Amino acid sequence: MDSPPTAPRKPAAKPRNPERTRAQILAVALREFARHGFHGARVERITKAARCNPRMLYHYFGSKEQLYLAALDEVYAGIRAQERSLDLESGPPEQAMQRLVEFTFDFFATNDVFLRMTRNENVLGGRHIQRSRMIRDMSQPLLDAIGRLVARGHAQGAFRERVDPLQLYVSIVALSAHHLNNAATLSATFGTDLTDPAWTRARRDHAVAMVLGYLGADGRGRRPDTEAGT
Repeated sequence: MDSPPTAPRKPAAKPRNPERTRAQILAVALREFARHGFHGARVERITKAARCNPRMLYHYFGSKEQLYLAALDEVYAGIRAQERSLDLESGPPEQAMQRLVEFTFDFFATNDVFLRMTRNENVLGGRHIQRSRMIRDMSQPLLDAIGRLVARGHAQGAFRERVDPLQLYVSIVALSAHHLNNAATLSATFGTDLTDPAWTRARRDHAVAMVLGYLGADGRGRRPDTEAGT
């Protein structure tokens, strides 16, 4: 007597990679928070897009708030890592400062998620970012590097003295991001399309000239006293 046919075995489930799963959830959450803000973001949309269940999300991140904080850490880690690669310690000070300004301008122009995340967090009064020791710890080295760059430029006669690194960096950010955050209103007010590529290129050159012009006499790194021959 023939034995009954056996049912085909189901293929074994592939083992889940915890690091990849966490990274996938975080990447989806980052887009969700950037688009909808903390309060508008929905865990259900995140888990559906990440193809995981809510239990898994809470296993890796604990809560929606912790997930949002992890997303903030992620976007700041991205810009800080790229800033470190600029090597502000080498080359003529004027060129190093130009690299910083151009990088900052280009980063904001091409990273809408970063701009949206920071705008959303400012609307919330910085309530969540204040809890991130990681962001503070990885941001201070940038100010230290700017301070050393300014000191080196001054020692070589290229930059004026007593330039506060934080004031300088905030000015660089303003020159790089204000026209992006207010493009619609400024374009309508002045009848000029601030998103036009030609205008953006001119704005980039203007930002570099403004910073170098402030640090030096004419944007080429000469201080006023060297212009006068003193």
